[in-house]
Amino acid sequence: MKTVGSILKEAREAKRLTFEQVEIATKIRAKFLTGIEADDYSILPSVSYAKGFVKNYAEYLGVSTSMILAFFRRQTLEITKSAILPKGVAQSLNRAWFQLTPGKFLIFLFVGFVVLFLIYLGIQYGQLRNPPILAIDVPLENTIVVTKKVELLGSTDPDATVTVNGISVLVRGDGKFFDQITLEPGTNTITVIATSRYGKTSLVKRTITSQEEEANPR
Repeated sequence: MKTVGSILKEAREAKRLTFEQVEIATKIRAKFLTGIEADDYSILPSVSYAKGFVKNYAEYLGVSTSMILAFFRRQTLEITKSAILPKGVAQSLNRAWFQLTPGKFLIFLFVGFVVLFLIYLGIQYGQLRNPPILAIDVPLENTIVVTKKVELLGSTDPDATVTVNGISVLVRGDGKFFDQITLEPGTNTITVIATSRYGKTSLVKRTITSQEEEANPR
């Protein structure tokens, strides 16, 4: 394919001229002439210099300047720096480092599904291994009361089941549960057990002392 460099080189060789002879006649340094014929404009000072050198070189060799400048414009690109690069090189530098293609999109989609599936498996495995959370907010350990009943408030996993002293209690959708315990005079032990749907259990005990008020004498 014809380029600025190949056209000028062909014209120079047809006239049997050396770079030194052209340099003396055109005042264009030989290393710039070499770069122009090699289509390597990176050694030239700037765009305007390159264009002027190409035009003067073409005029000296008797090549049509309008034709050679048309080749020059198609072959080169202006960039933000004060130098220019061959068009092919500039395009490779300006090309985005990543281009999304349908094939790449399908690969990313597949990888995404695999990652989500592995995360899901990890969560399920963790639930299989770990017992449910169980927290008793009320009553506190070693609480002393003067009533026959005490309220029990706690929380666990929403899908867990809870028993208080062996009796099932209702667990709300947010994991909270409530019960009212009848106490015997003296020391009472309240045993709360939460069981996950995978059979893992958590246990919390509370020791409560009931000091029932004596009836007022008549």
